[in-house]
Amino acid sequence: MRTAGLREIRANMTELLGGKEPLLVTRRGRIFGLYLPLGDADRIPQELRRELGRMLSTHLANQLAAGGRSEEEIQQDFDAFRRRRR
Repeated sequence: MRTAGLREIRANMTELLGGKEPLLVTRRGRIFGLYLPLGDADRIPQELRRELGRMLSTHLANQLAAGGRSEEEIQQDFDAFRRRRR
């Protein structure tokens, strides 16, 4: 398993994330995350997919609540951003 800091990942993203080897991500010398490349996403068990979905939903809901913004406000911002980019 390779280890890389956030700065190194930003500088060499294509190379680091394009490989087949897992990548341990560090920030300020501490473990920050783990990148696991998926050869075939369909091989992930259905129950694990559901659990990941629940975890992400909970995390996003907490982030929305902490920021004091509603989902509708964020959707409106996103729609306006897309219109500006066209």
